[in-house]
Amino acid sequence: MSEEAPKHEAPSVISPIENEEKGLAPKPLERVPPNGGAKAWACVAGSFLLQFCSFGYVNACGIFQLYYQETMLKDQTSSALAWITTLQIFLLFMFGPAVGKMIDVYGCRRTLPPFSIGAVFSVCMLSLCTKYWQVMLAQGVAFGLAAAGLSLPAMATATQWFSTKKGLAVGIVSAGSSLGGVIYPCMLPRLIEQVGFASAVRWTALMQGILLFIANLLCSSPYPPLGRASKEASAEKDATEPTPRRSGLRGFKSLPWGFFVLGCFFTMWGLFAPLNYLPEMAALHGYQSFARYTLAIANAGSLVGRIVPGWVSDIIGQFNTMCIVTSLSGVLVLAFWLPLEFHTSLAGIIVFALLFGFVSGGFVSLGPPCVVSLAEDRVDEIGVKLGGFCLAIALGALTGLPIEGAIKDREGNKFTGLMCFAGATMILGGVCTGTARVFKGGPRLMKKV
Repeated sequence: MSEEAPKHEAPSVISPIENEEKGLAPKPLERVPPNGGAKAWACVAGSFLLQFCSFGYVNACGIFQLYYQETMLKDQTSSALAWITTLQIFLLFMFGPAVGKMIDVYGCRRTLPPFSIGAVFSVCMLSLCTKYWQVMLAQGVAFGLAAAGLSLPAMATATQWFSTKKGLAVGIVSAGSSLGGVIYPCMLPRLIEQVGFASAVRWTALMQGILLFIANLLCSSPYPPLGRASKEASAEKDATEPTPRRSGLRGFKSLPWGFFVLGCFFTMWGLFAPLNYLPEMAALHGYQSFARYTLAIANAGSLVGRIVPGWVSDIIGQFNTMCIVTSLSGVLVLAFWLPLEFHTSLAGIIVFALLFGFVSGGFVSLGPPCVVSLAEDRVDEIGVKLGGFCLAIALGALTGLPIEGAIKDREGNKFTGLMCFAGATMILGGVCTGTARVFKGGPRLMKKV
């Protein structure tokens, strides 16, 4: 009587459907980032180019403001011209999270090309503009929407490839916007002098088209897109077998979150004032030929400010660092920029541009880590709170520059009221952020929060 040899069967893989049939909780598919490799760093390089062509172009707002004020749109007030930059920033932050969700569902290969084409098309249309409403549509609305489809999703796409190196990846990608803020203010005025505004903008569109084409080739995701089918299946399962979970909206009622959002809103009221009006101020005080370089200097400081405060936050905490950079931004405006209105010097303008660029870069890079900290790593709250954070930033940007422009229009060629408003609101933002830090981590100053 022969005995059958024992069969060594491979361990069976239970699918989520089998789990559901057996009454077990379905296990989500594990997605382990490669945390490096050629494709990962190629995606970082592509995302760097996306930031350079989107947020980097927006960072050159002061150069356009100066040109419009002096040449093309001299009949418009500072407040009216500020709406062009305001709409760009508002649309960029307002629709960025929605485009990030599109990338999750459809993948960056399908999502990025239409927005890349839209960015180049809007810059080409700007070269044909001669009236205020045309510039508003081409640069304010069209490019703002296109930048929303390139800037924030660039961060999301790059970080998908990393687990322990996300900080380095985010630092490199965000540096693209700062480099753009250095290159464009130096390049555009020189081109405008040599070939005129229309041709200068067309050359910019050509450069962006080439860089965005390369970026689209380099960017990819380590995971297949979720697709509509998986979304519909998930929705059907949630409808048939609802699982109790805590709503992410509940987090909006917490005091730390409320004060943090208020802090971001008030900080954005004043954050773009130096970037938008520093070139104009330098030109009015006799530094006409140097005015174009003030933005480049500020963004060079921001290039370092995107990385160093992030490194410091790993040591003393994200909220502690955020309180420092937001408060310092306001203090620099009141204690350094405001005196330059009465005793202007070239050295003072350079030092202020560098210092303010550094601390403002810290605010931009520390926002998302603070949101993740407030969500306490709950996946169901991170997306909702990131959307709330972007909404606060967008609303602050939408209202800040026009208010400052209206203040300047009342004072003529003086910037005193504008500076006081910007500095006071950023200090108020620092106070709100500090209050959020106390509610989250307690009053002990040396505690890492």
